[in-house]
This record gives sequence, C-alpha cells and structure tokens, in this order.
Amino acid sequence: MSLLNKVLIILIISMLPLANGICQKNKDSVIYFPFIRVSLAVQSPQGDFADNYGTNSNIGLSIGWKNKSNQTFELNYNFIHSANVKNTSVLDHLINDQGWIINQYGEENLYLMYHRGGLISVDIGKVLNLIGPNPNSGIFLKGGIGSMYHKIRIENQENLIPQLKKEYLKYYDRLTVGVLLKQYIGYQNMSNNKLVNFTIGIEIIEGFNKGMRDYQIDLMGPYTDNKFDVYLGLRAGWFFPVLRKNPNEFYYN
Repeated sequence: MSLLNKVLIILIISMLPLANGICQKNKDSVIYFPFIRVSLAVQSPQGDFADNYGTNSNIGLSIGWKNKSNQTFELNYNFIHSANVKNTSVLDHLINDQGWIINQYGEENLYLMYHRGGLISVDIGKVLNLIGPNPNSGIFLKGGIGSMYHKIRIENQENLIPQLKKEYLKYYDRLTVGVLLKQYIGYQNMSNNKLVNFTIGIEIIEGFNKGMRDYQIDLMGPYTDNKFDVYLGLRAGWFFPVLRKNPNEFYYN
C-alpha cells in the first residue's frame, strides 16, 4: 500500500467521530475574520507527471478572510520539493557504467537531482456547518485558479563537473510553466476558544502546462511539449484568525 493511500485511510478514520458525535446545536454565530494559514501536503504526481516524478511534499502559505456567510477567499503560494526524480535521462550522456559522473579531475563525482516548483492561486471556499463544534466549522469545499511551474534541479558535489556549472543547468532542467485549477474537500475546525484551528482534506491540482526551453542537451533540440500535470494529495493546515473580539466568546449577529 502506498504512502498516499495510508494517509487517506487515516483521514477517513479520523473524521468518523466527527460525523457521529461532534455535531452540536448552533448556539453561536458565524463570524467574520481575516486569517493566515500554513499547510503541508503529501502529493502523488499523476498524468504526464507520473513518468517524471514520484511523491513530493508541498509547503503552503495563505492569507485571506472568512465572511459571515462562511465563504473564504485566499491568496496561496505553495513550494514543491522532492528528491523523487524518475526522469534521469537528462544526464544519461554524462553517467558512466558505475552510475557516476566524472569531474574535471578525472574522479567520480556525486550528483543529486530534485523536483522543484511553485504554485500561486486565488481560492474561493465554503464551510458547510454539517459537523463541528460551532457554525464556523464543518465540511470545507474550495476551488482555485492560478499558475504553476516545475523543473529538475541538479546539484553536484563542490561544483566540480564542468558540464553542470550553474550557467548550463537550464539546458537540463525541463522547466515547465502553465495554468492550474484546484479542488479541495475536507474539514475545517475552529474551536470555541478559537485556539485549535485546523483544516485537513484531499486536494487535486491540474496543470495545463508547456515546456519552456529552446534547447535541452539530451534532446538535442527544444523542450516545448504540452503537458497535463496533476497533483493528488492530502493537505493539512493550521490557521491563525485575526480577531478583534474577546477570543473566549462568540457573538450573535
């Protein structure tokens, strides 16, 4: 069973008590507040991604607000990082039979390949108060639109490989840029004392991307392919509401 499947099973099990017993009478009002959210996702690349990269982690930062209709509006940035690069063919012409690259001194030199990228989006969401300790908690639905990029980052020990000097790395990196769509379904919790505030759910991101390099050494030509790249993952976040009122009380509208 893959890591992603295990995480999804844990998510489902953890939400069962919420569905069975946490729901209570709506004694409190829906409140407006700005917030800052930090999040971490474990993602499995799908679509055209699947042949090039493995599971990655994704760190996110959001700023936004929730209104009195339980709608959310956010600006997000997410940083993608992973050492799971499947497409090592970009360096095949440099690697010897033992799996090393020979440096400028004729010695075998260590090299590393990483999956790097970023996503920026504007998201709109809705909290449905079907479960949770108060009307500001519940099933959390969200969608977004934005842009993304990803590439292969290559590092070599002490920068002793002439072919992999900084100015040449763009000829290997498979830089890809495009437009993204995002969907999210999960649970948002805002405790009655407003101190335990988290979200957890399943996220899907579709990228309609294009290669952006005029020349890649291993291809001996341009990399301008159209790509349909998909991230499927579990995202958990902690948000910090900015409140003017006493954090120990809720108020009626």
